[in-house]
Amino acid sequence: MYAKEVLKRLVGFKTVSAEPDFKEFEEASNFIAGELEKTGFSTEIFSKNNFPSVLAFSQGYEEAKEKIVFISHYDVVPAGDGWETEPFEACEKNGKIFARGASDAKGGIAAFLGALKEIERKECGLAFFCFADEEIGGKNGIRALLREREEVFQKASVFYILDCLTNGVETGASGNLSGKITLHGKAGHSAYPFRCVNALEKGVLLCSKLIEFGKEEANHVSKIAKVCDNPVNKYMWNRFSITIFRSGIKSNIIPGYAEICFNWRFIPEEDPMERKKDLESILEQVGKELGVEFSVEFFEYFPGYCISEENSWVKRLKSCVENVMGREVECLATLGATDGNVIYAKTKKPTIGFGPIDEDANIHAANEFIRISALQTVKEVIRRFIQGYV
Repeated sequence: MYAKEVLKRLVGFKTVSAEPDFKEFEEASNFIAGELEKTGFSTEIFSKNNFPSVLAFSQGYEEAKEKIVFISHYDVVPAGDGWETEPFEACEKNGKIFARGASDAKGGIAAFLGALKEIERKECGLAFFCFADEEIGGKNGIRALLREREEVFQKASVFYILDCLTNGVETGASGNLSGKITLHGKAGHSAYPFRCVNALEKGVLLCSKLIEFGKEEANHVSKIAKVCDNPVNKYMWNRFSITIFRSGIKSNIIPGYAEICFNWRFIPEEDPMERKKDLESILEQVGKELGVEFSVEFFEYFPGYCISEENSWVKRLKSCVENVMGREVECLATLGATDGNVIYAKTKKPTIGFGPIDEDANIHAANEFIRISALQTVKEVIRRFIQGYV
């Protein structure tokens, strides 16, 4: 099976974007481009700060009435500890391939290449954009390309996101806003606390307020975005999480500095940049109550989105998935985010997906794997979607 063999090659490239070895990235991008060229695609390497992304276009793309753009990434997170096999060497056993990036997201790339191998005639225009830094925010990949080459996105009819789950057709994603609160106290010897302002203790009190804020945020529930099975809600809801708390340097020094980081996920109906005003107001009030100076910084902003189930492209993909899987599937928004968030915010074009990531695939953890059956399913779905029949 071609897709399986391609995947085994792909996971062998150590493309860890957080700890980049650019020789590995160069070899991986050249391999992907080479496989695309074998199917008649023209390719280009878009490189920013040594991160090479692959852009590929089928023959006749510019003249095609329908233009389908497939989106994925080939960078991965660090392997980490706890692996039972070599993380950057494919291990096939019990119908699975184990390796870092097997599911997230090299499996989708392999499925796409496998589908191309089985298509003799491509009536529609096809493009494939494969980025090198999705796992670290996409500054040198999707965001740079949108900024410098927006026209290649605006020409598209639909965007198909490949790094998606197998539990349904992905038609949306959460919005996102991260931030950092820095508390400025007064450090000193712990024997003289009356001379100090303990930033750590003030931070603990602030965290309790933020936890209450997070509980209230859970009451913000979408009316349009269904999500996968979970113990909370059938529809997407806002999630606010404290993710980092740093303070203190020694047990007998009262800290004059504390740092609290948070991540805030939003339903598609809300604009994160508008909602941040609510948090700023609360922080200002709490800061006065606690008697502490602070500053707040917001970053990693992007809105959520949800494509209607009545959209013709959604119906087309849903029909393909159902016919391949032999059962009904739901249209679901992911509780996370993909490059689709950035694309939809800029283009407002249909942005949908179906991928080979099973919920138990251990992505971002030790012993990540992909089921070979899932790889085969996604390959067949892509083939049918491209050819326009179910």
